[in-house]
Amino acid sequence: MPTNIRIRRGKKANLPKSAPSGMPLWCEDTQELYIGTGSGVKLIHTYDADTVDGYHASSFLQSAHQFVVTSGANTGTTTYVYPPSGYTMSNIVAFIPSIRTIHYNGDVDKNDSMYCYYGYEASRISITCYNSEQRANPACNWLAVWRK
Repeated sequence: MPTNIRIRRGKKANLPKSAPSGMPLWCEDTQELYIGTGSGVKLIHTYDADTVDGYHASSFLQSAHQFVVTSGANTGTTTYVYPPSGYTMSNIVAFIPSIRTIHYNGDVDKNDSMYCYYGYEASRISITCYNSEQRANPACNWLAVWRK
């Protein structure tokens, strides 16, 4: 069953004082991301990522009680995402995978399948991205939100 993720957006001046727990809020004028806590909103600290050989290396905020956003792009049918340094799988708050690139082979018709899904494991997140007629490794994007 598909899951719709809605992000409330607008100007920072109109940011609500509180939002439901886990609700993302995007300030279009300041380019800031907030998340609802149920009794308020918290700024999610994000950092620009450096790209090295097609992979994204992020800097992580190490202070307690803060949200940390990590993201990446990986090539291959199965990709693994590990918690940032100092975090464990118990710190994951949200995770979103998406298809980045699919290379088709043959005719694209009514018998083709394409999918991207993930699962939590003891020490990592596993992403599977695939289509039934691929001629090269697919690529996926992912975004994770962690909290201590």
